[in-house]
Amino acid sequence: MTRPSPSPRPDRKSGLPYASRAVNGCLDVVLGLLLVLLEGLICAVATIQLAFSRTDLGGTETAGPPPMDWTPVLVLGGIAAVICLFGVVLIRGNWPRAGAIQLLAALALCVVTVQVGHEDYRRSHPAPAPAPSYGPGRTGHQCLSGGDDRECRDSGS
Repeated sequence: MTRPSPSPRPDRKSGLPYASRAVNGCLDVVLGLLLVLLEGLICAVATIQLAFSRTDLGGTETAGPPPMDWTPVLVLGGIAAVICLFGVVLIRGNWPRAGAIQLLAALALCVVTVQVGHEDYRRSHPAPAPAPSYGPGRTGHQCLSGGDDRECRDSGS
């Protein structure tokens, strides 16, 4: 004796209640593009807000390079994670094109996030000044006459 399943199988003959609903391709793409437009607006607002928060209104000068600021990386990375989540939900909800568009937008935002983080790291860790290509000796001047170090040291130039 077999027991009935707690979740009945869809009746393929009746069609409507359990039938797999295929989404119109054009509507699927339009939904994906509208979501990308909305996410682009959210990223623009977040970027502008972060740019205004980074400006120094007090006018205090700090010696040396600014410290690494992880806020833009975390904000843009969080938005990219949410976009990935939207993409997976859309794909599982039978909106494959909109989900694929969302995943591509999340990938593009991840690339932008890595570039922003790299630029901020480069700004906070500047390259050291190049070493002089000559032996300055004790005076700190290069001997331009073609003589040896003793001659240049004696002349004072």
